[in-house]
Amino acid sequence: MNITVRIPDDIVARLTEAGANPEDLARAALSKAADSLARDRQPTPRLTPAEAAARMRAARPGNTLPDGVSIRDLMIHGRA
Repeated sequence: MNITVRIPDDIVARLTEAGANPEDLARAALSKAADSLARDRQPTPRLTPAEAAARMRAARPGNTLPDGVSIRDLMIHGRA
């Protein structure tokens, strides 16, 4: 993937005067942003089946399953 970063000339001049390399600063900023995105995308910890079922039930308190139908039945039906 290629990313183009356009730094205005006046800012490049000010950075150069201060002894900084604008390209290095841009690379560091992009690297920091990529690291931040990677941390935000970390998967949530795995739940036990009982914890997952309790979480689903808590998220949808008004939804009920018909008599004789389990969440497992719905999972298997979804795979077919």
